[in-house]
Amino acid sequence: MIAGLGMDIVKTERIKMLLEKNGVAFLHKILAEDEIKEYSSFPLIAAEKIAGKWAAKEAVAKALGCGFGENCAIKDIHILHNSDHAPIVTLSGEAEKYAGKLGVEKIFLTITHEKEYAAATAILEK
Repeated sequence: MIAGLGMDIVKTERIKMLLEKNGVAFLHKILAEDEIKEYSSFPLIAAEKIAGKWAAKEAVAKALGCGFGENCAIKDIHILHNSDHAPIVTLSGEAEKYAGKLGVEKIFLTITHEKEYAAATAILEK
């Protein structure tokens, strides 16, 4: 049974400007340590990849119904990748509590990139 559905779209240029302005500090603001470790294996971090991760986190937060702010931190939603490069979602903090209240057993996530946009859709399953 579906417990939640969320979708988000991000203009890649917006993320590119944030990366240019704030550099690595921006990454540390939005990514959890496990996500930063995953990126350390890449020689170059493309704005498209970060935009996709941002959209994914937003989509999961919308599906949970917590949004970002005092109810749920962006770092509470971890987007990693399996050996086939498919996204995997893990939760911590308030996001994990929201998922528990909803009875979430599995999170399905898809991320896409097209020229100047990145988008993601998340489905929560009970």
